[in-house]
Amino acid sequence: MVDTTSMKTLLVTLLLFSTLLAVNFEKKTTKENREAMENEKVKCRWVCDKKLYREQKISEAISFYKNSKEYNFSHKKGK
Repeated sequence: MVDTTSMKTLLVTLLLFSTLLAVNFEKKTTKENREAMENEKVKCRWVCDKKLYREQKISEAISFYKNSKEYNFSHKKGK
């Protein structure tokens, strides 16, 4: 059975260690980075780039499957 003193010591040690880790991994932003995060044009550009990247990946996946010998697209026509 573990005594309460060693349990308290362990908890304090873990608390200090977690605090130390949190301080070391804290984000550091420069003035320029903060200004870019607040700039609406930069946000819009980021969203547009992300959308284009996603569409490009989808297009590449479709091309891959179209050129694949093991996969066939089935064309089902609606009634």
